[in-house]
Amino acid sequence: MALEFLHFSCKQIESTTTCSTIELNLSLQGTITILTPLLPKVSSMWRSIQAVALRSVAASSVRRVHQKCTVNAQELKGRAIVKVSGLDAGSYLQGLMTNDIKHLDEDNNPNMYCMFLNRQGRILYDAIIHSSKESGSYLIECDAECSESLAKHLTMFRVRRKVVISIEETLKPWVLFDQPPEGLSNEVILARDPRVKELGWRVLVDSNKSLSHLIKNLCVDNTDRYTELRYKLGVGEGSRDMPPGTCFPLECNCDYLHGVSFHKGCYLGQELTARTYHTGVTRKRLMPVVFQQPSDSIQLESTISDEKGQRVGKLRGYLHGSVYGLGLLRIQQALSSSQLKIDSNLIETHRPAWWPIEAPKDRAQLESSS
Repeated sequence: MALEFLHFSCKQIESTTTCSTIELNLSLQGTITILTPLLPKVSSMWRSIQAVALRSVAASSVRRVHQKCTVNAQELKGRAIVKVSGLDAGSYLQGLMTNDIKHLDEDNNPNMYCMFLNRQGRILYDAIIHSSKESGSYLIECDAECSESLAKHLTMFRVRRKVVISIEETLKPWVLFDQPPEGLSNEVILARDPRVKELGWRVLVDSNKSLSHLIKNLCVDNTDRYTELRYKLGVGEGSRDMPPGTCFPLECNCDYLHGVSFHKGCYLGQELTARTYHTGVTRKRLMPVVFQQPSDSIQLESTISDEKGQRVGKLRGYLHGSVYGLGLLRIQQALSSSQLKIDSNLIETHRPAWWPIEAPKDRAQLESSS
């Protein structure tokens, strides 16, 4: 009779694939209470029951995890929002940024990438501009460390234009790594990243709302998955990767990231950018670098050299604890080198898949300059 009961309990637990851990524990406790005097005689069968129970619990846990994580997301705590509104907001921004504001106003695009330059054509700030649900208003998503500086920069050129500039504290930027659910755009400002589609979806959420309440089965990533993804793709962002006043927009792939218009009118820093694009070739660009192993001794701006010891570029970004970084490299020299290193740390690089195909003229100029 004891063996028959054990056999029944084992089958019952094995077939109960949807039961919870608590229910399985209660079932086992009941079995233990009844069969304690008989356990020495049926230890082999008891071990079978335990194994089946553990398999059932594990399978149930895996199913719950897969059912739970339908959308993965990360809050971008290092990003902030500067709001520009007013009757002259569009024409005002048009004269200060690299891209064409008409892509938002006339083409009904939800967002766009751009840069703000100084008079010498060097990058001060990079940003994603979102169309606001308020008419005549724009939301500039930028590096949080530079938000006040950007607001001050914009204010300096306002003169008598009817424009209001403020830091928007009520909106929080997020990134979604998976397809957002239908209807989410009715609750938040939502659009795919305008630079590279692999970077996911940009979301601006009101601080009074919880994204987990708006998206069922949302999984929030507590690691810096977003930065790791950017470095894998070779996309720079913020003042850390592009120190203000030291970088040129084309070297930071602004043209490849759809962040500059060569057909609009003049804007601050436009002359050098346009001349480089039309008459020259960009020999250095931000490119992904991969270390053979993580290192805590890596310093930004470290020299990257080839197998001959010749300087190829410098390190612009590195995510500590990972093997991914970002380097400003001489394209032809870096891709043709058999070995790249920073001090004793060996690294590799490659041409990002999202870069456009080179024109024969550009390729010839690159090869002749190497």
